[in-house]
Amino acid sequence: MKIRVAVRVRPAVTVSEDTTINGTCWKVEENCISLHKSHGTPVCGISYAFDHVFDESCTNSRVYELLAKDLIHAAVDGFNGIVIH
Repeated sequence: MKIRVAVRVRPAVTVSEDTTINGTCWKVEENCISLHKSHGTPVCGISYAFDHVFDESCTNSRVYELLAKDLIHAAVDGFNGIVIH
């Protein structure tokens, strides 16, 4: 087993259909997230990479299948493991 780090982007809090509270949003691209202004321009230097990045539409079942399931099975077999929410 190795340490894996994942994030799940929650939906933005919006003021109206096209405006977020602080005028920014997180854009998910494969295993990276980057901060963008609401009109799509990236905010310079605000980008992060992880083992997994789940977008707003990801279900709990998908997160479990990709991350927690194997960890739980390993814990049953006697290995240490932790899931932090």
